[in-house]
Order: sequence, then structure tokens, then C-alpha cells
Amino acid sequence: MLILLPPSETKSRPAADAAPLDLAQLALPELGVARRTMVRAAIRTAAGKDAAIRLGVPASAPELVDRMAGLEHEPAASPLAVYSGVLYDQLPPDTAVPTDRRVLVQSALLGVVDAATDRIPAYRLSAGSSVSRLGTAASWWAPRLRGVGAALLAEQVTSPAPLVIDGRSGSYRSMMRLRSTPEVPVLEVAPVQERAGVRKVISHDAKRYRGIVTRELLSADRAPEDPRELVSLLQERLAAVPGVAGSPLTVELDGDRLVIVDRVT
Repeated sequence: MLILLPPSETKSRPAADAAPLDLAQLALPELGVARRTMVRAAIRTAAGKDAAIRLGVPASAPELVDRMAGLEHEPAASPLAVYSGVLYDQLPPDTAVPTDRRVLVQSALLGVVDAATDRIPAYRLSAGSSVSRLGTAASWWAPRLRGVGAALLAEQVTSPAPLVIDGRSGSYRSMMRLRSTPEVPVLEVAPVQERAGVRKVISHDAKRYRGIVTRELLSADRAPEDPRELVSLLQERLAAVPGVAGSPLTVELDGDRLVIVDRVT
């Protein structure tokens, strides 16, 4: 089973004595040239007069510009240790990725990173960042990730659990679009809030629900083999997870959407 996640704007900087980013050691080596190009462009952007605006650096953390300018020397660590924020807060610090599951995280800096094997720095770059000479990060990556997305789907065909759980946000889905095939369902995690029988899409807090789904899928004894088994597994596990009003979360399958329902009275 493949789980796709978005990155987070907030990141925890690895220990200062940790080894820096080594592009040659990252998974999906076919992205090597594109990664080097984007890293150079990000460093170039950080050296510009409008670096803070282009990189989205808040006024309260101007040091992030200098860290991006020295990106090649920044300490690196596991993506699950670096990414923080609402989604990743749902994952225990010792979260491991079982061998029958794979977690890939979309990255505006590196395209795609493997949560189990890669090491990344606490970079400041988002899908909407305007990067020196390359334009918007998401638009630049899209054609370069098209082949990667196709290859990932092809790999899933022969997997014992040929499912893709897509927990990415819209801006990162646009970087690498994946659609269901007859052999491999691609299911978007779609949280909704239900009140008096009326449902509305959860947008502000959607990452929390996607983090919960990821946590439950990684902590299960084994990966579900098809959508029906997936829904059954999550129904059982989410019955112990309260929503905002205390009612257990429930899950439904609506076409290619894995709907997480939070009922509010």
C-alpha cells in the first residue's frame, strides 16, 4: 500500500551535528537532476533581495533566509522527524513504516521523498513559492514528476496491497497527479463534518484527519488488500477516535474518495 502525504510549512531543524542533505542517497534517483536544479535555484532565491517574500519567510523568523542560502550545509534527518504541524503531530515520534507499506511525501524542494529511508533538511519552500529562474515550484515540478507518478502506479499493480491512499492537499496533488486505474484504486482522503444530516467539507483542519488516517494505517497489523478491507479496518480503528464533539469518526467510500465523517450534534 502506498500512502501519499503533503509536506508541512512548519519543520523541526535536525541536530546541528547531523550530516547534511545528500542528494545521491535519496530514493527515486531518477529525480537527481531535477533535485539538483531546484536546490541550486532555492539557494539562488535565498540570496536575492526579495528572498523572504519569495520563500514565504515570516517576519518572526528571518534566520530562515540564511539557512536556505546555506541549504547544502543544513543538517538533515528523517522526513517524519523534520515535518511537524497538524498532520504530523498525529504521528507518534517513533512511527515506523512497515515493510508492506510505503509513505512518500511531496516536496517543493525535492519532488518526492521517502519517509522511511530519506533524510532532508528543514527547508523553507512551498508549492506556491516563486523560485529564481524556474517560476512557481508546483508548476515546475509537474512535468518532471509525471513519469514518477506513472511508475509508482505500475509498481502498485504487483503489490500484495495495490492501493494508493492520497492524503495530499490540492496544490501538491497538482504537482504529481495520480488517478485510479482498474488495477490500482487511488483514494483521496476527504474529511467532512456532518451536522443535522448536512455535510460540509473540512478544509482548515483537514490535515489532522489525514494524519489520523495515516497513523491508523501504519499501526495496523497489515496493509488492507482492497478498498472494502480498507474501509472495514478504518471503521474498526476510528471507532476509538473521537471527533470534535466526542462522537467516533466513521469512514465511507464514495467513488475515489475515502470520506472521513465527523458528526457534530
